[in-house]
Amino acid sequence: MLTEVRDQPMDDWEMEMKRWTGEPHLSGVLYHHYGIRLQEVQPVGGLLCLNTEKGRYGLKRVRPGDTLRWQLIQELARHISEAGDHRIPIPVPTRRGQLTFAGMKNRYVLLPWMDGRIRDWNREKCWPGVARALARLHTASRGFSPSRVVAGAYTHTGKWEKIWKGLARQVRVLKVSADMSGEITPVDRYWLKHCSYTEGMLETAIRYLEKVGGDRSVQETRIGGEICHCNLHRRNVLWDGRGGIHFIDWNRAVLDVRSRDLARLILYAYGRTGSGEAVHSILHAYQEEVPLKEEDYGLIYAQLLFPQRLIRSLQRIYQERTIPADQALGHLVATVDLEEKKRGLLREFPGQIQREFQVKIPGVDWLQRDR
Repeated sequence: MLTEVRDQPMDDWEMEMKRWTGEPHLSGVLYHHYGIRLQEVQPVGGLLCLNTEKGRYGLKRVRPGDTLRWQLIQELARHISEAGDHRIPIPVPTRRGQLTFAGMKNRYVLLPWMDGRIRDWNREKCWPGVARALARLHTASRGFSPSRVVAGAYTHTGKWEKIWKGLARQVRVLKVSADMSGEITPVDRYWLKHCSYTEGMLETAIRYLEKVGGDRSVQETRIGGEICHCNLHRRNVLWDGRGGIHFIDWNRAVLDVRSRDLARLILYAYGRTGSGEAVHSILHAYQEEVPLKEEDYGLIYAQLLFPQRLIRSLQRIYQERTIPADQALGHLVATVDLEEKKRGLLREFPGQIQREFQVKIPGVDWLQRDR
């Protein structure tokens, strides 16, 4: 997030801040909670860069119901720091020790600013470096034991089957809701056209998870680490001036095993490159730091089968309504295209793993026939 913050007259940035946040008096609220006076403000990615007399900070909106997650991030950041790794920005507490504060419209969290550079992972061949940094992060999270209230809210380890079956029920409800809508919209029609594919992939993923040992296998791989970032892409990874890699934007983090993060990174790599070369480099580079267990490969493939991006898109369109109605169809079309694009990866992954790592995992018959 290395950026040049422009000088702005006081009235200008106050007005801009109101436009960005909808909050008319946020600078006063910040002074009340943190004792900082704003000098300049600029949007950078998904937060605001605040230049103050005490240095730079990042201001991020807290999603509804997500206040407790920032306690998870604080506890995790302290654990990682004690393990000798400093990749997670620790939320700045208010004068009263709270991790978030309320504006008139939303809650916010204040974070220390991290200078760094966003890189082009394809052009600059960054995949191995990111994989090695991710392996070190997962390793540093070993032994992390959060407070009971945090663990109760964000533990996914050992709950994959329950979570996935619950999401399958949600998908069926969304299908019925769209089908029975009094006025079917273009996005409804598109969803109804592709809902059978979504249901089929969910069923395939759940059956495959059971085949590779289910939640018992998930629990057995906890030795690899306790945390998943769950939102890995190029804008959430920074390179500092010494070449160090820092993961940012932790507001989707959960307690889960490393195979989930690896699957997300592999999917992202395949979506950006369309080839298995990046997949190869990620898995090899990760294991330069720490080896994977045989169970990890089956769980990675189960996560690859699971249509996470499509389900998340449906939630945002139909449940959270965070995507404007005039953009919903385009968003869903793009997500379905990404899901269909990964079929090549799903067909090739089991064979690739056997050739390169001498690990045999089950394939999915209908995907092998679908060539």
